[in-house]
Amino acid sequence: MKLTRERRMRQWGEFHAVRSNGRSTGGRFVVLGAWSDPTIADRRFGFITSKKASKKAVTRNLLRRRFREIIRKHGDTLLPHQMVVTIARWRAAEATFAELEADWLKTARKLKIQQDPSPGYS
Repeated sequence: MKLTRERRMRQWGEFHAVRSNGRSTGGRFVVLGAWSDPTIADRRFGFITSKKASKKAVTRNLLRRRFREIIRKHGDTLLPHQMVVTIARWRAAEATFAELEADWLKTARKLKIQQDPSPGYS
């Protein structure tokens, strides 16, 4: 799945809608918030990497690139019409890509926003 400009959440109102109307759950490295909005055409994704996650901009940008790659790999397995916000916890800066990916998938399953779990992840 390509994370195109139309699929990215950039407006404060979109993040606020997920926060106020949706539900969220946390993992070891990420917190996922999701809201099912039947008015949107497809899935929308947003990322929050605050200075709590890392003081260094280089590290925050690395986390965003890793989250985008996770969405590219697994975004198609999410339910349609979802707005999903991924928030990096402070531990995320120390995690490997594999650990972030596993935690993101586990948290998505806890939030029940996946259609069909990926093989090999139980």
